[in-house]
Amino acid sequence: MITIGFSSHHAEVLPYAQRQMERHQIIVLEEAPLPEFLDMLDGRLSIDEYMMALDSGFPEFERLMCILVRELHSKGRQIIQVEPYLETLLQIHELLSDGKTPEDVVRDPRLESVYKAEKRATGALLDYYADSLRAPFDEVIRAVNAFARADADRLVMRERLRTEAIKPLTSHGVDIYVEAGYIHYPLYQYLKKALGRAQRICVVYLLAPVVRRLQGRRRNMGPGDILTLHYALHGGLREDLADLLAARSLIYIKLLQKDEMLPVDSDAPHSEDEVRVNRVVDSLSFEDCRVLFDQIRLAKRERAIRVVEGYLGA
Repeated sequence: MITIGFSSHHAEVLPYAQRQMERHQIIVLEEAPLPEFLDMLDGRLSIDEYMMALDSGFPEFERLMCILVRELHSKGRQIIQVEPYLETLLQIHELLSDGKTPEDVVRDPRLESVYKAEKRATGALLDYYADSLRAPFDEVIRAVNAFARADADRLVMRERLRTEAIKPLTSHGVDIYVEAGYIHYPLYQYLKKALGRAQRICVVYLLAPVVRRLQGRRRNMGPGDILTLHYALHGGLREDLADLLAARSLIYIKLLQKDEMLPVDSDAPHSEDEVRVNRVVDSLSFEDCRVLFDQIRLAKRERAIRVVEGYLGA
């Protein structure tokens, strides 16, 4: 059996992840392989030293995950890092750092598709960043949609490559746990198609009990991720709905807490924040977002929250 554990990279998810991982013999992490990983698992390299090679926006999550997988490794679980897209991207960055040109990169068919997909997505993201600072609202909406489409194309490629890498592991005849971020749902579809009836595939949303308790919706995904998934899974959606999701995503990212929060006073601070922000943006019309975006596009989070609260309370 294969279990895909959909989650976020927040420390609050780890108790739920541990319960699932312990039930499987092979654990497939959503990470590009690093040469220092096995030394960290075996204790030949400290976790702090290992983390120096990482570039994570959630360092406490990474530290606690290292502790968890090291413990599971000591109990006989096989821990594997499998993310071919990111692995290829690292190779490309190394080549460019060594003086190779983009033309050199695309001459290698193993690298060309990843390079082009990443270039398109990064270019669309940079265009969005530029437009979000100064462009009229409707142009920003077009930029959001353009990035969502490019990001969806990149997402689909990542899941296809990861499916190809995971498929051989199923020949071992043991239960496999696959780590995946919420937005990587297409992985389930590709694995199901690739394996057919040869393997039972189970999908688990690790924080589902928390989201239900908080009365969240859509597995707590923000409007931008929902938009990207529509493009990835269905090729698109109605223009008015795409524009509404894009507009709400502009407000969502201004209100969301982006710094890492640890489960101290609350057992799920990120989930609580996401539920709270989703409730706010779900109540906004396209025109509401137009009005609010012009007031908060350059504001810090605290001021953006005050402006939106004042608008909704008016």
